[in-house]
Amino acid sequence: MMVMTASRKKEKDMKTIYKSLMTIAFAGLSLASCDKELKEETAMEVGVVTDSNVSFDGKTVTVKKGSPVTFSFDGDPDFISFFSGHEYKHRDRIEMQPEDVEKCEINFSILYDYGNAKTIEGSTHILISDRFGGISGNNVEKDKEAVTNCDWTELVSQEDLPKATKVTKDYSCPLTSYLGKEISIAFRLNPLDNSATMPVIHIKGLQLNLEFNNGKSTTINAKNFEFSALNVTYNLDDLSKNNTHLTKLKEALGNKNLTLEEMKSAEYADKIAYTTVDGNIPYFWRISQPNDFVTSGGSKDYTKGDTWLISNPILLNGSCDPDAGVAIKNISQTLEIYSHTYEEAGTYTATFVANNANYVHQGGQVVRELTINVVE
Repeated sequence: MMVMTASRKKEKDMKTIYKSLMTIAFAGLSLASCDKELKEETAMEVGVVTDSNVSFDGKTVTVKKGSPVTFSFDGDPDFISFFSGHEYKHRDRIEMQPEDVEKCEINFSILYDYGNAKTIEGSTHILISDRFGGISGNNVEKDKEAVTNCDWTELVSQEDLPKATKVTKDYSCPLTSYLGKEISIAFRLNPLDNSATMPVIHIKGLQLNLEFNNGKSTTINAKNFEFSALNVTYNLDDLSKNNTHLTKLKEALGNKNLTLEEMKSAEYADKIAYTTVDGNIPYFWRISQPNDFVTSGGSKDYTKGDTWLISNPILLNGSCDPDAGVAIKNISQTLEIYSHTYEEAGTYTATFVANNANYVHQGGQVVRELTINVVE
């Protein structure tokens, strides 16, 4: 049996206390170190690796087109995002301003079927206005007056329209002067001569294209123009000479059993004024195929009618997605260098956005920008 003396017991107690103090001290150091790590502020500097194709003066990188630029990093943030040419300042932008638009044009083709040079001449008008408020669709006389009195501009001159049938002519009409304005596009068929068969007109491939100075673009297709018809002048007696024409119009009105007298009534006059059809009927538009709007003037000696197809007003500024960066580092990665290749000559802003983020601390954000001059 071992007997512990008082002095030995005191010595053991002192050792136990010493060990406990050391444990507490190390724990405190560990916690302090962890707390420092969790609360570390973001730090990052960006450099450039130079070679025969890449030079760097501290602010501007000059590089040959198609040669990679290698960026180096000093610091170890948790996250890095890279904007190669899309601008960091536009990260929240959802709408382009007029000064952001490099190119704005409307493109389409025109083709005539039937008719001859005499009946085609002066029959067609391609128009634009920034003062038209749109068609109401429920007040024929008011809409006729609005269309007639509107200050329209010929988007395509009469001299530039096709002069013969079976010849497709393409158009690209610049709209830069209308940027920031609400525009309406109108197509009008109003033949001046009915001494022979009048033309069938096709409006094909209608698109509005915008290109922006950040390299992005937007296309508005025909169906997004929300076109409405306004049939100003037509003759139901002419249509009755062709049973197919009259039947197609009855179908469009939703009643195949309508009589000619009923169609001439005030009740149907308002409906007919806004009607579009599924077929080739004189002075009524077919818009069921967005890539091919069609109307026609009818046979020899038919009434010289007047029909319009008009878009809803469109604001020319261009909606867009925000400029977005590419995530090149996260908290589980290390990153010493990163390469990017610019394939087109020009001047770009390369932006690196770094931050530290964890469950107890936001370490702030660091943004570093370099001008990239890409040469041939």
